[in-house]
Amino acid sequence: MTSTLTPGFDTAALLSRSGARVSPAGGFGPAATDIPADAIRLLGGVPANEALPVEHLERAFAATLRDPATSAAALQYSTAPGIEALRDWVAAHEGTSVDRVLVTNGALHGLSLTFAALLDPGDVVAVESPTFPLTLRLLGHYGAQPVPVPVSREGLDLDSFEQRLRAGLRPKLLYLIPDFQNPTGTTLSPADRDRAVALGERYGFVVVSDNPYRDLRFAGEMVPDLNLDSDATVRVNTFSKTLGPGLRLGWLAAPPWLLPALTRLRANTDQHSALLTQTAVARLLHTPDVFDTVVTDARALYRERATALTDALRAELSDAVEFDDPEGGIFLWARATDPDVDLAAVRLRAQSLGTDFALGRYFDPEGAIHYTDRFRLGFSNIAPEDLRTAVSRIAAAFASH
Repeated sequence: MTSTLTPGFDTAALLSRSGARVSPAGGFGPAATDIPADAIRLLGGVPANEALPVEHLERAFAATLRDPATSAAALQYSTAPGIEALRDWVAAHEGTSVDRVLVTNGALHGLSLTFAALLDPGDVVAVESPTFPLTLRLLGHYGAQPVPVPVSREGLDLDSFEQRLRAGLRPKLLYLIPDFQNPTGTTLSPADRDRAVALGERYGFVVVSDNPYRDLRFAGEMVPDLNLDSDATVRVNTFSKTLGPGLRLGWLAAPPWLLPALTRLRANTDQHSALLTQTAVARLLHTPDVFDTVVTDARALYRERATALTDALRAELSDAVEFDDPEGGIFLWARATDPDVDLAAVRLRAQSLGTDFALGRYFDPEGAIHYTDRFRLGFSNIAPEDLRTAVSRIAAAFASH
């Protein structure tokens, strides 16, 4: 169907400033072209099909719709914070009280509500550098100005950040991915988590912990999340990486002063998350040992795939790239050791061979300037044999450049 504009109809004047705004930051770069349909794509943060609890969810939804106490009720309207059974589980999982929990449609929705409650156009937001591109796009939507705080294998550079605070920098919030940071895979130390919150309390900004990979640790020791006893801490999380992104279900854990604004904004937009989904997922979560079994199995699967990837990289690209072995999460962050290698050209060649990966430059909050020697490999939804094939193709692409 062909659409034509009515003569004299000024569409530019009709769009709001928000609707017309296109953020220059965010996104993963141009879409791949001329790539085989069956290419191995080491790209997004997609959970493995094998790790998703399909049968458990099938039983939970069926039981919800068969149970006279929940069947029709689960198809009705609900309240903005979410149902008590789900919020009870989240509160226990987060180690906080239920009155600090708000159910959301995933983590990005939780971030959007938080940004809407806190940010005005022009507000400064400190972000890890590199960081998740879609958060940069969301900050652009709210007109915020990102300020980078460098991340390295040694952790977040809080020394330089504190120096800037002392010099007068006043961010509205600090955005962090504390566990298996996207894209670097680093985990923020307990001392740095406490220090970040202390800086927020001292200089009057909120510290947002976006932690979707936290339950997927398959090596090393679990680290406590940011302290929710502080009025400066907000935690955002999701079931997307454990139960499945198609559920569109996550949560916020926030201080009492912020909950009314978050709840009001939630009620004014979509009212509440799907009640049937909330009820069925709560039933699954309250079934003994089910969630623990799901994440335990996922950790084992991702450990196997991370090992397949790192072994293949060492076998085929040991002189060309360097990286740290992942201890959890679903990504590996690698660096090309030859400063003259053009990773964009390597990627194009790899695409022509049937493999794709994410260039590091697109994780730069300053606009695809830095990290030109870095790339991110996602391994969660790729079988070990395909990971080995993909690395062979990437090695061939490196060799040709």
